Amino acid sequence: MRQAHSGQAEGLVIQADLQTVGRGRRGRLWESPIGNLYLSVLIDVPISSGGEIGFAAALALIDALEMEAGRPLTDLRCKWPNDLLLSQKKVAGILLEALPNHQQVIVGFGVNLVSTQVNDTLYPVGALTDMGLTVDPQRLALQLCRSLESWLVVWRNDGFAALRVPWLERAEGLHEPIVVSLPYEKLQGYFQGLSANGGLVLAQDSGERIIPAGDVFFGPERIT
Repeated sequence: MRQAHSGQAEGLVIQADLQTVGRGRRGRLWESPIGNLYLSVLIDVPISSGGEIGFAAALALIDALEMEAGRPLTDLRCKWPNDLLLSQKKVAGILLEALPNHQQVIVGFGVNLVSTQVNDTLYPVGALTDMGLTVDPQRLALQLCRSLESWLVVWRNDGFAALRVPWLERAEGLHEPIVVSLPYEKLQGYFQGLSANGGLVLAQDSGERIIPAGDVFFGPERIT
């Protein structure tokens, strides 16, 4: 953030071995012990479309993990809006932070390679090593940057529609019942897809509703 304020342009990548104040969405704690991947990338993008970057980031991380694993990971799924699940456990989170200049976004990646020490999470968590995958954080960081660069080219050339289709192919819970937790209400319905700019399309008896941000839980009546 300080580098961006000082005039740094797109392309800055900062990796940490350890974070003492790691955080996720809505300020949630993300404990960050040594051995996992913690990576932030500065991207030039108008804030009006900055949220779309998260979908490019998720696809890039999937590609990078599969490259490092040496095989397709069919159980690696996208959880709206910004998590990756492996065997239905959260193994990665992506945090987007807009800069005050409204022309840059910091994309932060947290990937549980060896540890799952997350105290404040709403979902089951897992580490790749627990699931039989050994991934070197340095190699993954390099592959992730390459993959992200490729997906950004796709997005800038072809728009969000070019991200929407491959993301939905990996989406967890598509066309299934979900609960969406918002700051002041909880909604039940069916996850029908993504809107033109990445909002969750929730089908209810009264019609479809576009959710720009929220926490998703799978299955009906998962939250009381």
